[in-house]
Amino acid sequence: MRTPFLSARPTVAILAVALVTALSSAAGCTAAAEPTKAACGAVIDITGFRQYAQAEEFLNQHVRNFLKGCDWLAYAAITGNSEGSPCQTSPVPLYVLPEENPNDNPKIADTVRRAHLAEAVAKAKELLACDQDDAQGSDVLGGLRVIAGQLEHAPDDDMERSVVVFSDMMSNVGALDLSSGDYGAEAARTAKVKELQDKSLLPELTGATVDVYGFNLLSEREPDRVPPLKLLWKAIFVASGVDESDVSLHQ
Repeated sequence: MRTPFLSARPTVAILAVALVTALSSAAGCTAAAEPTKAACGAVIDITGFRQYAQAEEFLNQHVRNFLKGCDWLAYAAITGNSEGSPCQTSPVPLYVLPEENPNDNPKIADTVRRAHLAEAVAKAKELLACDQDDAQGSDVLGGLRVIAGQLEHAPDDDMERSVVVFSDMMSNVGALDLSSGDYGAEAARTAKVKELQDKSLLPELTGATVDVYGFNLLSEREPDRVPPLKLLWKAIFVASGVDESDVSLHQ
């Protein structure tokens, strides 16, 4: 039996807000908190990729470290129909909002930050477990387009952007079906990227950094194809506005 995915904010966050209310005093001056770190996006593959134990391990090992550089986190799921997936959840601010610490109390600020971090991690794990999408296949580009759209709604337009992807990147739907095809030649990769551009399928990720965990994880049985596919994905990200030096594909 399925359970509703869009849940209320975790109890830890609610308790933190209650604690703020209890501890704040009427004295002192208020300060408007503003984000100073990156606007971030977490793209989580909930297709066959998540059936491997390593998928959850990658998330547990890397998401908290990734969040150290973030002041805001949005989410997207990779499914067979990523842009229309019911597996969605709302962004989480990781900085202290003015109403959460009106008197600039450092102890309250620390408590609230910890609560936001716990909420962000909990939502990532909930998304990995979402079972409300029956669409077949793996629409990786769709998931990336969703997160690109989410990042447009970051609290500050001037925030740097950073994206983490937990996926084997084995897209197998539409114009990017990587279950077959020879991308060993640069010309083949260039042609595929141009096709994706012409069809307006690339995400808008200009200036973002991208880290992928799980690339080709156990799903690619032809090891000779791994290097060309890595080059193809780098070319796709570069065409999406990411500097090549800011793309990291971790197997």
